[in-house]
Amino acid sequence: PSVQAPAIDDELPLAAVQAFSIDDSQTTEIDDALSVQGLGSGTVVLGIHIAAPGHAIRPGDPVDQLGRARLSTVYMPGYKVTMLPDALVQTYTLQEGRDCPALSLYVTLDEATLAIQSTDSRLERVPIAYNLRHDQLDTVVTETWLTDASFIDENAPQAAQTLREPLSFLYQLAKTLKAQREIVRGKPETFNRPDYNFRLVGNDGNEPSGSEVVQISVRQRGAPLDLIVAEAMILANSTWGGWMAELGVPGIYRSQASLAPGVKVRMGTKALPHAGIGVKSYAWSTSPLRRYTDLVNQWQIIACVRHGKTAALAAPFRPKDADLFSIISSFDAAYSAYNGYQGAMERFWTLRYLEQNAMGDLEATVFKDNLVRADALPLVLPVVGAQGLARGARVRVKLGEPDLITLDIQGTVVERLDTPNADALGTDTEADDEDEVVTSIAIAVDVSEPGDAGVDNPPP
Repeated sequence: PSVQAPAIDDELPLAAVQAFSIDDSQTTEIDDALSVQGLGSGTVVLGIHIAAPGHAIRPGDPVDQLGRARLSTVYMPGYKVTMLPDALVQTYTLQEGRDCPALSLYVTLDEATLAIQSTDSRLERVPIAYNLRHDQLDTVVTETWLTDASFIDENAPQAAQTLREPLSFLYQLAKTLKAQREIVRGKPETFNRPDYNFRLVGNDGNEPSGSEVVQISVRQRGAPLDLIVAEAMILANSTWGGWMAELGVPGIYRSQASLAPGVKVRMGTKALPHAGIGVKSYAWSTSPLRRYTDLVNQWQIIACVRHGKTAALAAPFRPKDADLFSIISSFDAAYSAYNGYQGAMERFWTLRYLEQNAMGDLEATVFKDNLVRADALPLVLPVVGAQGLARGARVRVKLGEPDLITLDIQGTVVERLDTPNADALGTDTEADDEDEVVTSIAIAVDVSEPGDAGVDNPPP
């Protein structure tokens, strides 16, 4: 039998805001939205609004059991398997034109200094005025458009024009928050390598057959809209993580002891610092429609909202709850497997792209040992002839025949290119580590944890 969305058994107050989300056009699980109040008054209130499936789902109910079995939405080119039933996703997604149940964090800021004065969390209904789509706006919402009020772009959609002032404020705030985190982490974050978006032409929404025509497009990381969303989500995850700890309410945290080589990000129930992001504590809470850890943390945060100082007695999970440790263990294993599967599917479609476009060679950058990374595709492959070349050296590679069963492809260096690729040196943030993931039976490459510091929204 199908699992139905639980009935909502209490009415939530209506927030006095007009919120907007920023996602890709293909996104259906809209987890987060933003609002800005008080511009020009000297005191600005930023609202970070997170979809609240935890308002209706209860631990142990049928929907929870399904979510706990899947633990995360699984993404692959042209297809996804959602963690939660579509009916519930459609009930709680932050859809334009609706008043949506949301867990909101309100951050009061000094408009001149951008210093945080206070925070407040509420469970409420939030009017969603706009669903902005970054793939439609990236060429409009540029740094110049956001920082120079005299700059006019006649192609800017009405929604962007309406939101220009709040978006400009949010961009300045995001740059400030990022700079503050970089001071804590001791080095700057950079986003050199791009994101690659896959589109399968001929896919009707069913699981891909392999016969579709694959298109691969490039989107540079760290675009202004990305930065706005990323910093807002980091602020929410770190603020709520610290608040749960203050009230003695356990949560699921991500921590990293230092940026030293080999020090991995770990999940646990203690609010420990995350050196890679530069925050005192970090609890994934902003994607409850997509990740089970975020749903669990949302239950705990809702208990904090409703019960305050007695939340530890009312929260679904108590201190040292064995169930929390079981969830962490299961999630770690499942998330790693899902990322491996996504990486394998992306590699399959990249190899199909090579076949469909009859690509016999490509330009690449030496990655490590005898591995190179393609400059314009999400592809790492072993090559002959790279011995002695420094990391970052650019080469032209003649490609061998791809094997779509083992996902293997090899190449031979046929030309040394003059211009070194500084971007290949990368950074040590979790978000950039995600780009290092290459899943292949034939190639062993270090598998790092998914990004925390990048845009917190998973693929659409």
